[in-house]
Amino acid sequence: MTQRPVIVVGGGMTGLAAAWELQSQGVPYVLLEAGDNLGGKVQTLHTEDGFLVERAADAFILGKPYALELAREVGLEPELIHPRPETKRLYFLKGGRLLDFPRELKMFVPLDDDAFRESGVLSPEGTERFLAEVDVPPKAPTDEDESLASFMSRRFGEEALNFIVPMAAGIYVANPHELSMQAAFPQFLKMEQDHGSLIRGSRATPRAQGPIFGSFRDGMNALPQAVAARLTGDIRLKTRVAQVRPDGVRLEGGTELRGRAVLVTVPAWHAAPMLAAHFPDAAARVGELNANGSVAVTLAYRADQIPFDMNTHGLQVDASEGIAMTAVTVHSSKLAGRAPEGAVLLRVFFKNTDPQEAVRLAPKEVARLFGAQGEPLHHFVADWRGQNPAYRVGHLKRVAGIQAALPEQVRVAGASFTGVGIPDCVNAGRVAARAVVGQLG
Repeated sequence: MTQRPVIVVGGGMTGLAAAWELQSQGVPYVLLEAGDNLGGKVQTLHTEDGFLVERAADAFILGKPYALELAREVGLEPELIHPRPETKRLYFLKGGRLLDFPRELKMFVPLDDDAFRESGVLSPEGTERFLAEVDVPPKAPTDEDESLASFMSRRFGEEALNFIVPMAAGIYVANPHELSMQAAFPQFLKMEQDHGSLIRGSRATPRAQGPIFGSFRDGMNALPQAVAARLTGDIRLKTRVAQVRPDGVRLEGGTELRGRAVLVTVPAWHAAPMLAAHFPDAAARVGELNANGSVAVTLAYRADQIPFDMNTHGLQVDASEGIAMTAVTVHSSKLAGRAPEGAVLLRVFFKNTDPQEAVRLAPKEVARLFGAQGEPLHHFVADWRGQNPAYRVGHLKRVAGIQAALPEQVRVAGASFTGVGIPDCVNAGRVAARAVVGQLG
């Protein structure tokens, strides 16, 4: 008798990783994707004149090994590249001026007091309060969650948020007063308890050797493409799931597929209605998870249009600057092969902004900050409004409640639940698949 498959709902990085794990363990599976391509938000565009445009992530962190491990397994490691160290310079936009980013930082934590003082990213008073973090006693151990804003202002002072938020909350496109420390930055909570101070802990912890980030020669989409090319199971595109059932799924149109288990790897806003008919409690809990929005505009220029030295990875914007723009990444300097010789490629990030307004503002900001002249050669818009998972305070308890409200053979996994980065999504898919295999015996 043929074994019923495990059904994987969603063909983003989490779903692909889950399918790969099932295949590696010899478990039959069906992967169902509503769209006409795999990879989810990991999308790379190539223009005829030689630009490589990323719509979402342009790299992944190597400190979490899961994406690199998957790349090795699917034969993609020879295509791995790293940000160029010679163009590593960063700027901080404050008061309309581009300041050099502080030297000797580990994320946002200074390893050298004098270098931080010289940077001018905070007022003299704010700088001294920031550095006095070493004298702030740790909070008593507790299971209670805390927001990023509460934690950072408690340890580094109120003004420090203007400097920390663009880096820390920017990863999650989040409101710092809502973002959960337990879900987003548990390493800092642990460091506070272990060392009594983030500055002390960062200086006591050896820096990782080698590059911190990786990407691929042909863009980030190379990873989902490589995984998909190695999958031998039943992959169905343009197949939308209407209901998740205890024994499978029901597709739009009424067709039912029976499975031994179901892994739901789509974002929360798609998962909730799928679960509603048979798992109303879980669906209601999933529906309580929030999302934030962002828009990114990628601009291409001839190098002679920009008089500024663009050998930089980009800039972060002080949180108090009062503008919609949050950051700029100079892809042509950051990573090899992103623009043809004699050209510059930048991505300008905005808060939850109307895409047409973002397209209007992006060249104006590039002209104001870098002196760009004339119209860009290209512009591309990535509209992620309402599509960035928001980990509010108490997020981990909510996620535990969701899984507890589902039977063992039905699992949710992915960026809405346990981490937004590509390594997090890969790990989430593989962990969910292993749990199902273990439960199936």
